Amino acid sequence: MKRSFVILALSSLVTACTVTVNKGDSPGAATEASLMQADRDFAVATHARGIDGWMSFYAPDAIRIRYRGNMIKGFDEIRKFDLPNISDTTTTLNWEPTDAHVYRGGNIGSTTGKYSVINRIGADAGKEGGHGRYVTMWRRDGDRWLVIMDTGYPDPGVAR
Repeated sequence: MKRSFVILALSSLVTACTVTVNKGDSPGAATEASLMQADRDFAVATHARGIDGWMSFYAPDAIRIRYRGNMIKGFDEIRKFDLPNISDTTTTLNWEPTDAHVYRGGNIGSTTGKYSVINRIGADAGKEGGHGRYVTMWRRDGDRWLVIMDTGYPDPGVAR
């Protein structure tokens, strides 16, 4: 009888001490896969809606870091800065994330990836006009990711 009680007590103690591990697969969990998908959705929205699609992923307090330049701060200033390039109908900006990281707490993340600029008109239509890498920082806002910092830089040897 005593032995059964000890085994039952130990069994209860082990069960009470079991740790639940969050594998990030619960609904709404901030995972690297969800962040990679947000970056891909950002590209799709930009291709479909131009500057409006681009800006739909920016937080109001976001910053853009210009290549070899200073920061552009805030939604309206970023829109003004990016409007000429995103609205350019002679080229298309394509990008694909290659890596993602979600920081402890699950509300901040980053993606890095490759971009290319494809010519749309003239003798060079369909040809790559430039390529490089980018870094984007993201913040969770409810159930979606918003861009809080974005920058890009051409690969070495690429004219810019």
